Amino acid sequence: MGVAKRSGRPPEDFISRDVPAGHDTIWGWAAKFSPQDLPAEPYPESAFAEETYALMRQSAESGCAIVTVAAPAALRALGVDGVPAFETPLLYMMSRA
Repeated sequence: MGVAKRSGRPPEDFISRDVPAGHDTIWGWAAKFSPQDLPAEPYPESAFAEETYALMRQSAESGCAIVTVAAPAALRALGVDGVPAFETPLLYMMSRA
């Protein structure tokens, strides 16, 4: 992940609630572990698009579950209802790459 400007919204606004154990969204992961990577303008169709695609591909290849959860407040404010939540080991590996 690497976004130049930090979002003006608090990181908590990017954390989805009711995410199943062992999963997280890319938005929530960034908010918790690298809030400096949250986009200044959270355009849901383009921010983290490359990472989301890579995680979807890796999940399919490794048989990991992807679940759809309610979007965090910052994205709901932009009209997004749901976002994918990935198994946390995949998010961890991606964040270390």
